[in-house]
Amino acid sequence: MARQKRTPCPETDALGEKLGKTVQRLRTAGNLSLGDLSEMSGVAKSMISQIEKNESNPTIGTLSRLGQALGISVETFLSGPNGQQNLVQHASVQDIPVIKSEDGLCELKIVGWIETVQWVQWYEFKASCGGVLESSPHPCGSIENLSVLSGEARVTVGDQSWTVKQGETLRYRADLEHKIENVSDVLLQATMVNILATALKG
Repeated sequence: MARQKRTPCPETDALGEKLGKTVQRLRTAGNLSLGDLSEMSGVAKSMISQIEKNESNPTIGTLSRLGQALGISVETFLSGPNGQQNLVQHASVQDIPVIKSEDGLCELKIVGWIETVQWVQWYEFKASCGGVLESSPHPCGSIENLSVLSGEARVTVGDQSWTVKQGETLRYRADLEHKIENVSDVLLQATMVNILATALKG
């Protein structure tokens, strides 16, 4: 029995047409045949053809496989039908810089946007048992926010110290030398957001 074409839906037709054109454009730009893209993505050649002709509503899983093969994110596939790009950036795992302490016990993933680094710096922080992260002063007036996801941390700024437990957030001056220690017997995981003085003054 021949496969029936989907029933058109006014709310999704514009998006479906854009999706089909995007898949076809990227496939053509990469000099890929329908068979090539099918082999690379694991999506049936007939399904890819239907998507390009706006005759099928693909699942997110199908879009994800096509996106991986074509080097495009699902978010980009699903951006608004008016052509406006709603996605600012999609950073893959390998695009996120990782900084480790000299003893290898602490790790900072720089997940903040490079365009805002002068105002806001955002990190994912991990420290093994006994790990200590020591930081130099940030610009005068800067505030650091530490939210503990697991474990327990001790934060020291100057001659003052505080304990931060799982689920708690500590905000403290970052314009002095400061350090974060894992004082628990499990991996310390936290998010760290530095709001620099330039942002506070603005």
